[in-house]
Amino acid sequence: MSTDFLPHYYGNIVRRLFIAGGVIMLATIPSFKTLLPVPSFVSVFAILLIGLAAGITNPMQKWAMALNSIIASILFFVFEYRAITKYDDVSDTLFLITEVLAVIFFFAVYYSTKTVRALYLKEKSA
Repeated sequence: MSTDFLPHYYGNIVRRLFIAGGVIMLATIPSFKTLLPVPSFVSVFAILLIGLAAGITNPMQKWAMALNSIIASILFFVFEYRAITKYDDVSDTLFLITEVLAVIFFFAVYYSTKTVRALYLKEKSA
């Protein structure tokens, strides 16, 4: 589907960022499960939620992009807060993974918010 009608649609980028974050989480959870602050099922559920959000992303549904903004914001906050408050050693592998995830979800916040803004501004001008 072409998104030429919506020049500020970044849903494809958000989808890729969500998939990248989900894959990193999926690949690293088994190695660090004893260090996670939540039970494993919470992490698995979060990965599932990220995958579902990536899958429903499309330019025809404003609610899906708004949901992506909310999910990305929550995940950015969780990972960055954890990185800031729990790690003193920046060479710690879990710190690095947590910080990479925070950066991925920060960009997802940025691009999903730009898309939501464009969708709502387009609606107001129509």
